[in-house]
Amino acid sequence: MNPIQKSVLLISELGMKQLIPYAAYQLKLRSGILRLTTPAGGWQSRLDSMVIESPGIPLHANPFGASRITDPAVILGQAEEILQGKFHPFSSPSARLTLKPGESPLRHWTQYSSFYSGEDIKFTWEPARFVWAYPLIHAAQLTGDDRYAACFWQHFDDFVSANPVNLGPNWASAQEVALRLLPLLEAWNSLKNFPSSTTGRREMLVLLVEQSAMRISATLDYARSQNNNHLLSEALGLILAGSFLADHHPLAARWQMQGFHEFERALLSQIESDGTYSQHSTNYHRLMLQLALIYYGYAQFYGHRVVEPLIEKLAAATRWLLAQTDPVTGRSPNLGHNDGTLILPFGASDYADQRPTLQAASLAFLQQPAFIQGPWDELAQWLGLSTGHGKSMEQLSEVQSPAVLKVGSGQTWGTLRAVQFHSRPAHADQLAVDLWWQGFNIAQDAGTYLYNAPPPWENALASTCVHNTISLGQQDQMQREGRFLWLKWIDASRIPQKDPRSQSASILWPTNPSIRHTRRLTFQPDDLFTIEDTLTPQEPMAKPITADLQWLLPDWSYSMTPAGILLTHESLRIVLDLKVDPAPEVSGIQLSLIRAGETLEGSLQNPIRGWVSPTYGQKLPALMLLLRVPLQSETQLISRWHLSISEFKTG
Repeated sequence: MNPIQKSVLLISELGMKQLIPYAAYQLKLRSGILRLTTPAGGWQSRLDSMVIESPGIPLHANPFGASRITDPAVILGQAEEILQGKFHPFSSPSARLTLKPGESPLRHWTQYSSFYSGEDIKFTWEPARFVWAYPLIHAAQLTGDDRYAACFWQHFDDFVSANPVNLGPNWASAQEVALRLLPLLEAWNSLKNFPSSTTGRREMLVLLVEQSAMRISATLDYARSQNNNHLLSEALGLILAGSFLADHHPLAARWQMQGFHEFERALLSQIESDGTYSQHSTNYHRLMLQLALIYYGYAQFYGHRVVEPLIEKLAAATRWLLAQTDPVTGRSPNLGHNDGTLILPFGASDYADQRPTLQAASLAFLQQPAFIQGPWDELAQWLGLSTGHGKSMEQLSEVQSPAVLKVGSGQTWGTLRAVQFHSRPAHADQLAVDLWWQGFNIAQDAGTYLYNAPPPWENALASTCVHNTISLGQQDQMQREGRFLWLKWIDASRIPQKDPRSQSASILWPTNPSIRHTRRLTFQPDDLFTIEDTLTPQEPMAKPITADLQWLLPDWSYSMTPAGILLTHESLRIVLDLKVDPAPEVSGIQLSLIRAGETLEGSLQNPIRGWVSPTYGQKLPALMLLLRVPLQSETQLISRWHLSISEFKTG
């Protein structure tokens, strides 16, 4: 694609509202203006006093007080691990907790890119978000033991000394600067009466809040150009800083009101009326709801009016995620980008548990709880929301959203992805199917793994070829330009079904000639899913093209069958049968099974197939069943999932 064609597509698909602020940001960055206006070492402080008695976090009177839900032994275990110098980046296995960048001297933040010290820069950013501080704060409140407070302050001291303002990788992203403000202010608020919370440390934290607000303000045009969770995070950072420094800084009131304005305008733009979020990701959807809940708490505390259209969009966004949450596990499809973010981990059984966020969002935006009382209430309590009694877990499967094509009920359900894009696609995953049974994600999304890595892993799992859909000609559905940018978006058209047990949609592939892919997902009460894929060339084809039907399966015991595969796990049994109609006159059908990039059956190979990434930086083996068919005329591929529970456990 030549530069003129690319520019035309960027303007038509992204729009000038995003491109103009991005161009302004790039001009300031490349001209050196940002280096001059964000001075190394920070700005001269304009605080009128370093001694602040502020409400801090006005979301609760006592965040970890009498109404504790999480088992104290769990909290103390987490805190003890941090005392030993370990934390869990992206909620994955433990790693050493360090806040000191691995180079000296540090350069100005404008000189850093996606890689740092030979790896993805997100591994440097993750500990600097300070989310690991919550167990220390909680343990200090539980026990009154200053060891926990002292541990937090020692790491805070390390961060301040090793990361001077505007120097090093931890100042390269204004979003990262904003996200660490919440746990820092929580610590300021909750640890103030502990001996280790010295006047000097508290004054340094106040100064860091001021400098953080200055850094966020300097590059808001970049956040506006992204118009995603970057803008929400940074706007919320201004609300936090402005509220905290009220009456002590000449810019505090401006920061607070600018933050409210930017946050509200962004949410109204980013959430569609049906609840779809602009980033097309369940994890970023959760992040958006958590940021919105904090914003809502501050708005309530300060008497800031939240307009009804915004509440309506947040209510629709809550239903969108509720409709895709498994009633057994509280998990949802691993849709779109998943960078391991969980800024409010309270009450979650594990990283993927959506229930705490959904309980709080339902209380705030739907005026009723999503679940009966349980451990997932902890986030709502932290936010100062009254929980009360709600509908049972079984009813969760009946929640509907106009944006979600869903079949099944109870513990057996599935979704068909069909989107009309009004914002940048995340993954090329139209018509992908997710299936859930007995709490297991049996047809699963691969996730993300890494944004920044050597080939073939540079955001590779955004590709069509790893999703539960069909890829044609070994190509993506859309044209990829860089790690995060897709052009020539393909929209899906929903097809109304008379049978309430079925959902259907279609897309038009930009092949030559173009090919219509129509998919119908049907669930029958005897635990049978049927997926019918019809591929229809729009004109006669001079030569065949390959069609790949892909199913990403759990890493269970398996055996190949004449028509597909048999999977077993304990008492669960899945038979997946595949059929091609009509069968090609000249046999060219290939059936392969790939696990962790290695071909187990058949001959088809691909190093990024057969993996699933439950959180950022982590990839685990999965099974990908791959059926390749030569396509030259209308062809139907049928996948039948037979699910059963045997009397005896296997595997």
